[in-house]
Amino acid sequence: MAPSGTILEARDLCLRFGAVEALRSVSLRIEAGTIHALIGPNGAGKSSLLNCLSGFYRPWSGAVLFEGRDISALGPPRRAALGIARSFQGIQTYQGMTARENILSGFHCRMKGGMFAAMFRWPAAVREEEAFTARAEEIIDFLELEEHRHLVVGEMSYGLRKRVDLGRALALQPRILVMDEPMAGMSPEEKGDLARYILDIRDHFAIPVVLVEHDMEVVMDISDHVSVLEFGAVIAGGTPDEVRALTEYAHERGM
Repeated sequence: MAPSGTILEARDLCLRFGAVEALRSVSLRIEAGTIHALIGPNGAGKSSLLNCLSGFYRPWSGAVLFEGRDISALGPPRRAALGIARSFQGIQTYQGMTARENILSGFHCRMKGGMFAAMFRWPAAVREEEAFTARAEEIIDFLELEEHRHLVVGEMSYGLRKRVDLGRALALQPRILVMDEPMAGMSPEEKGDLARYILDIRDHFAIPVVLVEHDMEVVMDISDHVSVLEFGAVIAGGTPDEVRALTEYAHERGM
């Protein structure tokens, strides 16, 4: 059975860059077992909100809670160790390493043995390495990268590199996955593949997903909840059908 309840929560987040108010008392909840999309025009504060949730920005006020615990003071590495995985709009892979090596690098925050344990092949370190290797192969199979596991990432197509980037995020064994414009730059076929993987991450791995995405067709097809941001504030939220109806109503009224 999939877990229930709030996994990640923003409470009254405010963020400024000089005179620019990027976030204005933003509150939202990411529920277990859901895909929660953030939409809005450029400059609405969507990426700033993701950066606050994942620890790359420190809000001026407000709090971020993970499974009920206030994590506002924790940086990105500590949040990743808790289970908050992040993917970025730009590809963050190691271009000179293979797909398999890139995915294996994602296990770094789960390693318990130190450098000496690995160097001298202590039994515990060997067992840990074998477990990570097995898990990496599962991720490769899930993302249908079997034929590409030993290819250097820098020589791959854009769509395949995005898959490897997602695989490395999954190697963190996340409790929640935060994605910033995962479909950017993709062909329609590549978008369809990635949308399927995101749905499978929610359904088969029970990992909730919060994402910023500009492709409204994808958002409305795969999301369970949609929050609309404008000028740094949440102005609407609900199911895709509810948000679509609100948007159509506002358009008809010239709002």
